[in-house]
Amino acid sequence: MKLSEALEVLLKAEDEAVEAKTLAEREAKAIIQKTHDEFARTEDASLNEARRLAASQIEDARIAAEKECQRIAALADVSLSRMLEQFEKREPNLITRFADGLAVRYTAGSGGA
Repeated sequence: MKLSEALEVLLKAEDEAVEAKTLAEREAKAIIQKTHDEFARTEDASLNEARRLAASQIEDARIAAEKECQRIAALADVSLSRMLEQFEKREPNLITRFADGLAVRYTAGSGGA
């Protein structure tokens, strides 16, 4: 083999090595980009799921609080109704006692004058 032939083989080998390196770099960049994109999609999906769960929990808490408010309001209505019933039962007696008390004070004040 002549020196020129050997040199030609070496140059071809170098060109092939440069092409192989360039191809490998492109493939590596494509793999990295693909992995990055997949990671970003996975992260987005995870964040969206977390947001959805948080929104669902907030809505559940809102509904529970609303139901509790309604229950408390219903209990207050029952309590108020009971208080009014008790007052209505005792009202005539209270008015009579109050009037009697005023009459006693009035008469005690007039009789002593």
